Amino acid sequence: MDSGVAAVMGAAVGVVGTTLAAAVAGLSAQRQIRAEHRHWRRQLRRDAYSAFTAKADELHKSLKEINAELIRPGADLDALRESVAGARASLHGGLADAQATVEIEGPEKLARMAEELCRSLSACIAAISGATLRQGAGAVTETQGARRFLDHASSKRSQFVEHARKTIDV
Repeated sequence: MDSGVAAVMGAAVGVVGTTLAAAVAGLSAQRQIRAEHRHWRRQLRRDAYSAFTAKADELHKSLKEINAELIRPGADLDALRESVAGARASLHGGLADAQATVEIEGPEKLARMAEELCRSLSACIAAISGATLRQGAGAVTETQGARRFLDHASSKRSQFVEHARKTIDV
């Protein structure tokens, strides 16, 4: 074999090898980018779900305390009304913002679950608000309604968290 032909063949093999190595490196880089993007999206969802859950838990705890205070003899109804107004502001403020983030980041099923939890908390606020307006024996009956909404909200929260975990683990 002539040295010129050998040089050309060696160069051709080098070009093919370099091209294949570049293609493999490119594919590997694309895989890495996709994996990083999936990780980033999972982190966004995790943050959205945990922020929503924390806000819902905070409001739930507040409503539970208001409800317990409402049935106490001699409860300060004016102070309770202010607490209910604060709970309503929390529902329409921080919790609504967190819910909107879940609606954007999460799948539709989680968005519906977040909405159901918010509706339960809203119904509880309405029941407690009605009880503070009636002031009297009717208030005790009304707080039982609030208790049912609180229990329903707890159930909806558990469902939301369970589904959120599954969504994040994908």
